[in-house]
Amino acid sequence: MIAKLVARVQALEARLATNSSNSSRPPSSDGPGAAAPKTPATPSGRKRGGQPGHEKHERQLLGPERVKSTTVLLPTACRRCEMPLRGRDVAPHRHQVVEIPRLLAEAHDYLLHSLQCTKCKVFTRAELPSGVPTGSFGPRLTAMIAVCSGQYHMSKRQVEELMSDFFDADLSLGSVANLQQAASDALAAPVAEAAEYVKQQTVKHADETGWSEAKKRAWLWVVVTSNVAVFLIDKSRGALVAKRLLGDVFKGVLISDRWSAYNWIRTEVRQVCWAHLLRQFKGFEDHGREGKRIGVALQACCETMFKHWHRARDGTLERRRFQQIMRPIGREILDLLKQGSLCDAQKVAGRCREILKLQGALFTFVRLHGIEPTNNTAERAVRQGVLWRKGSFGTDSKNGSRFVERILTVVATLRMQRRNVLEYVTIACDAHLRGQTAPSLLPLPLRTNSRTIAA
Repeated sequence: MIAKLVARVQALEARLATNSSNSSRPPSSDGPGAAAPKTPATPSGRKRGGQPGHEKHERQLLGPERVKSTTVLLPTACRRCEMPLRGRDVAPHRHQVVEIPRLLAEAHDYLLHSLQCTKCKVFTRAELPSGVPTGSFGPRLTAMIAVCSGQYHMSKRQVEELMSDFFDADLSLGSVANLQQAASDALAAPVAEAAEYVKQQTVKHADETGWSEAKKRAWLWVVVTSNVAVFLIDKSRGALVAKRLLGDVFKGVLISDRWSAYNWIRTEVRQVCWAHLLRQFKGFEDHGREGKRIGVALQACCETMFKHWHRARDGTLERRRFQQIMRPIGREILDLLKQGSLCDAQKVAGRCREILKLQGALFTFVRLHGIEPTNNTAERAVRQGVLWRKGSFGTDSKNGSRFVERILTVVATLRMQRRNVLEYVTIACDAHLRGQTAPSLLPLPLRTNSRTIAA
């Protein structure tokens, strides 16, 4: 009985000590005392700011095409003896002030005359030209509302207030929702094209996080490649959703955590995230003496592994030499995991057995060039959805979820390609009004139409 009670106390203490640094819990779930106090850094004796020899980063002056006015200023008298001065400086100092003029939303009236036929007495009203919205707001205003929500995570009420304060454009909350839906419709085709594109890519990162749709539990998924990211909201966190995103017949290599929804993919073409594993190894320390021994040893192996991988990634360590160095490190890690699977701490033993089931996905980054050992790429992308969720508490309808998916896909993809998000969404909304194809989200050589967006 004493042994059982001791084991239970250890399990409860380990659960109490769980936080984002030793488990898969998000940092937002940490309590005030979760983070261990950091040891004060030893003073280096250097002054604050840029150090001698560092590369300077100076603000670049705008070119002549962006300058609205130029004022020439000539000194009239010497600053020492007050003698009158004449002439001009061949290279005057250029002081530039950047200001934003007061912007007011413009209104365009369309007078639609109705005329009566002299023969049949029927009245016919003139039709709006192509590209003129049947609603009250144009494509750039629609795009601004979509970008304020998707890129800057503003609520509908904040968007309403911003449009009024900045542009004197009065919108209701209902109008904001309607314009978000209009932008969603305009982005549907290019996002669908991007979703098919990611399925064909060689290297893919995938992750998922909690969401809420119509006050019910849902999940926000993301798949990220080198230049395109695609989001999806679904009420399931299962393998069927993963197949929708990755393709029924998986191609390439997947980097992810150990979530079971990806277990249908062969371990030989998977890479398990070592950042997740490292946090779990740290959590082993809270499960008795044997768990701590194994956890500390595994963390030391990971530290050595990452040190060599960073050198191989940066080109300071030859790839073949890196693979040679990793062989004994890999064997030691597997040996420690096998020891952990047999230890008395049930939590540690179970976790080690789970990791060993994915043994073939542990060192894919060593075997194949261009594969990262962590899933930080997808985690950074899905964090934008987490920030949105914390401000909006999810979506109220399927249409709202489709807007979130599409605008997050557009923002994340264009950021990776260094393309202007507002200009892209504006052109997409304008194209939708005219019944034309919206610009492609794919990288430049692969775009399916000729419309391009300047960076």
